[in-house]
Amino acid sequence: MSKRSITPEHEEGKKQAKYGDEMAIDSELMAHHKGQSEVKAEASGEKETEKKSVDTQDRKEGNEGAAIDAVSNAAASISDQSKEQPQQDQVQQQQQQQQQQQQQQQQQQQQQQQQQQQQQQVYHQNLLKQKIEQQHAQSIQHQSPEANHLSSHGSPLEHHPGSPGSDYSQSGNSNKPQHGSDEWHRQRKDNHKEVERRRREAINIGIKELAELIPTRDTNKTQILQRAVEYIKRLKENENNNIEKWTLEKLLTEQAVSELSASNEKLKQELERAYREIERLKEQLK
Repeated sequence: MSKRSITPEHEEGKKQAKYGDEMAIDSELMAHHKGQSEVKAEASGEKETEKKSVDTQDRKEGNEGAAIDAVSNAAASISDQSKEQPQQDQVQQQQQQQQQQQQQQQQQQQQQQQQQQQQQQVYHQNLLKQKIEQQHAQSIQHQSPEANHLSSHGSPLEHHPGSPGSDYSQSGNSNKPQHGSDEWHRQRKDNHKEVERRRREAINIGIKELAELIPTRDTNKTQILQRAVEYIKRLKENENNNIEKWTLEKLLTEQAVSELSASNEKLKQELERAYREIERLKEQLK
C-alpha cells in the first residue's frame, strides 16, 4: 500500500521538475534571443550612426572642396585680372608713345617745311640783291670810265672797245678834233648819249628780271621797283618772324621732349611696381 501510494506522487514530482526545467530552458532561450535582438539592434544603430557620421564627413569634405574650388577660382580670376591690367597699361603706354611720336614727327615735318620756305625766301632775296648789285655795278662801270676820261682829259672819245668814237680814236690821234671845237662838242654829246643809253638798257634789263622774280603783273617800271622793294622788305620781315618762331618752337620742342622723358620714366616705374605686385600675388596664391 505504501509503495503504490508513493510512486504516483514521485512521478508527479518528476513531471513538475521536468516542466520547470523546460520552462527554465525556454526562459533562457527567450533571454538569449532577446539579447541577440538587442545586440543586433545596437549593431544596426551603430551602423546607422557610423553611416550618418560618414555622410556628414562626406558633406563636410564636399563643402571644403567647393570652398577650395571657389578660392582657387577667385585666385585665378585675380591673377588673370592682375595679368591683364599690366597688359592694358602697357598697351595704353604704347598708344601714348605712338601718339607722341606722331606729334613729334608732325612737328619735325612742319619745321622742315618752314625751313625750306625760309631757304627759298632767302634764296630769292639773295638773288634779288645780287641782281640789283650787278645792275648797279654795271651802271657804275658804264658811267665811270667815260666820266673819268672826260673829266681828266677833256676828250669826248672813249678808248675802250665798243664805245662810240673808239674806231676813230684807234685810227690815229692825228684826226682828233680840236678841244672846244664844234666837232669836239658833237662827239662829246654822242658819247654822253651812248653812256645814258647803256645805263637805261642795264636798268631795263634789271627791272625785267625783277618782274620775273617777284609776284607782280605790273609793266610800269616804277611800280615794278616799288613791288620789288616791298617784296624784299616782306622777305626780311618774314625771315625775322620765322627766326623768332623757330626759336620758340625749338624751346617748346625741347620742353615737350623733357616732359615726355619724365613721363616715360614715371611709366617705367609704375610698370615695375605692377610687376612686383603680380609676383607678390602669385606668392600669396601658392
